[in-house]
Formats: sequence, C-alpha cells, structure tokens
Amino acid sequence: MYHQFKQLADIDITQVPMEVGPTTHYMMGGVQVDAESQMSSVAGLFAAGECGAGLHGANRFGRNSLSDLLVFGKRAGEFAARFANESAKQTSAGKVPMDQVDAAAKKALEPFERGASGENPFAIQHELQAFMQDLVGIVRREDEMQQALEKSPS
Repeated sequence: MYHQFKQLADIDITQVPMEVGPTTHYMMGGVQVDAESQMSSVAGLFAAGECGAGLHGANRFGRNSLSDLLVFGKRAGEFAARFANESAKQTSAGKVPMDQVDAAAKKALEPFERGASGENPFAIQHELQAFMQDLVGIVRREDEMQQALEKSPS
C-alpha cells in the first residue's frame, strides 16, 4: 500500500491520512452452468472462469480466479470434448453462412468506424464507469440508483 501511494500519487501514508472504504473485490459474469459439466442452458455452450461465476459466486477475491479457472476450465474442456465427439457421431457439420458472419462482424465494428461522427464508445464506457462508481457502489441507496438510471445511455 505504501509503495503504491508513494509511486502513483507521491503521498506518504505514514504522514498523511488516506481514505479507506469498501469496494467490490471482483465481479464475474453470470452464465448459469450445470455444476457437473459446466454446460449452459444453450446446448454445446460451456463456461468456466470469469463468465461462469463458479464456486465463489459473483464477488470474490481475485486470488481465487486461477484455481477456479483451472478446476472448472478442465471440467468444461473435458465435457465440451465429449459433447463435440458425441455430436459429431450423430450429425454432420453444416456450412457456416459467411454472409451472416460478415454482417455480424460489420455490425459489431460499426461503433469503432464512425470516426468523428457519432458517439465514441470509449467515452461512453468511461462515463458509465464513473457514474456507476459514484452512484452504484457497494453501498447502494435508492435515490442514487435512480440517478444512475436517468444518466445511463439508452
């Protein structure tokens, strides 16, 4: 802690008080998976690690992420391989409709190709991050959450 404050802000916390407050340790995704196989409700879609919420739930210390990923990633990989092998025996792979792939890729990249016209996705993300930190932190109040809803991009 001392080193971080000194390096990053040139503050000596042995001489100057520092603010201490609650924070969210780590937010994870919320793909609900089968505990045994790690398969989601979408057949063939497996999730592990950050997106699967895993053993520790949606808020846990970062140091648990590697063990979570190793254990559940291994399980997800084994079950995904078994699922793929069984599926291959039962059906033949269809052709990928490249026109649909290209259309989806174009749509996903549109915000980054606007140039000076239109909203900057990075600015929107920064603004969202700032007001979520201020208004929807670990301690939440109805009036502040309402403010956040009113500020949020539609």
